[in-house]
Amino acid sequence: MREADAVILEEIRSSGLYRELWQSFAVLPSIKSVGVMGDGRTYEYPIILRAVTSEDAMTADWARLPYEVPP
Repeated sequence: MREADAVILEEIRSSGLYRELWQSFAVLPSIKSVGVMGDGRTYEYPIILRAVTSEDAMTADWARLPYEVPP
């Protein structure tokens, strides 16, 4: 998780969005998700990027990140 969080932070900083976001971090849910690898299914734990903006630190809104930002 620390490595995933570090990758996300680096991508946010290098894209110039660091000061626009209130919070951004990695989340590891306790459920697996299905994907495709080669010709078969794979079931793995996804890492979710959570990024929010806030004007007053009392309410938050989801951050609209460009598609190019997440690694």
